[in-house]
Amino acid sequence: MSSLTERLEQETREHHARLEALPCFQALSAHTLPPERQRLLHNVLALLEQELTEALALSPPSAWAPVTAHAPPRPALLAGDLVPEVPQDAAAGPVLIGAIALGERMRSAARREPVLLLGHHYALRLALFPHPGASPWNDFAHGLEGVALGAEEETALVRTVHETFSHVRGMLDALHPPRELPPMHWLNREAGSHPITLDLDSLRAALRAADATWEEFPYYAWRFGERGRQFGWSDSAWLASFSGQAEEHVWTQVSWLGTLLAARGMPRFMLERHLYVLHEELVRGQPAHPERHDVLRRVADRMAEERRRVLDDQTLHTLGADFETRVGADGSHQPRGMGKLLVAAVADECQGITQAVPSLTRWMYERPRFSPSWLRAVEETLGRARRQCITS
Repeated sequence: MSSLTERLEQETREHHARLEALPCFQALSAHTLPPERQRLLHNVLALLEQELTEALALSPPSAWAPVTAHAPPRPALLAGDLVPEVPQDAAAGPVLIGAIALGERMRSAARREPVLLLGHHYALRLALFPHPGASPWNDFAHGLEGVALGAEEETALVRTVHETFSHVRGMLDALHPPRELPPMHWLNREAGSHPITLDLDSLRAALRAADATWEEFPYYAWRFGERGRQFGWSDSAWLASFSGQAEEHVWTQVSWLGTLLAARGMPRFMLERHLYVLHEELVRGQPAHPERHDVLRRVADRMAEERRRVLDDQTLHTLGADFETRVGADGSHQPRGMGKLLVAAVADECQGITQAVPSLTRWMYERPRFSPSWLRAVEETLGRARRQCITS
């Protein structure tokens, strides 16, 4: 048995014990799980299976592909009439939001760090519901013998296994006995209980839009890390809930969010871009009713026009590109696109958000993460943008 397999077995023992202690798991084992809870469990597991399969299909060919190529037989607890089916209705129980969120994590891993899919595969297919009296470890262990991972990759994979177990355990814990948790709980427990879209297609679109914006602006990951990513998910799911609503109401809500984020280091240009991406994803996910989501595009247009009144697009792009040229090699290991964000923060400042620039730049000076020449380019870009800003 490979050392990685031994480590994974050891790392998941406590997870197994905690899962088996859950009332849901005990009721399932004793065949006393109420039929409606049993059906919801089927839906959750089916959705997780579908999400993992689709994520694996997105992953490029890899050395560990043979390990993930074959799913093990279903455990006895899920045999017979317990073989799950994916729910066909678009609006389903809130606990399914947890499965959607985990599915989008897996798709993101397929695009960015495919090795993490090995961790999701392990936790969902091979370790979550082991066969009584049998072991699904042998084939998996044999497959891992040919997989060479670096120390950082192995650590990330183990972390993914822990996160996947914890996520699924949370869903089972809420499933039986039923616990009324706000839908937002499954995306971001720190975001409170404000509403999000409960349409599963729209939710997928919202999470994909959040990830696309995350990739467009690496600054998000640099400054805010995984916590920021979760807030990106929850904000996007909230914004998706505005589809079909009156434009003035949506404009009021988006304006409030934009001002709040700008004062916390995220220029409104980032929200503007996100609304365009969100609109595209929602239309792609629900092509039969594209007009339902037009309000988000119109509000994005209004945000863009408001910004252009003080700094036009040409200035934004020119000064942003000049910044990248100025930092040169110093910027090769820094988040790309920072020039545009500096100029966009000045636009917010010119429109009365006094903390827009300080909240963006403060973190740059907290530790020596940027070189003196990089910081000089920051100051020069801010100065040039302020000189070109049109104030009312």
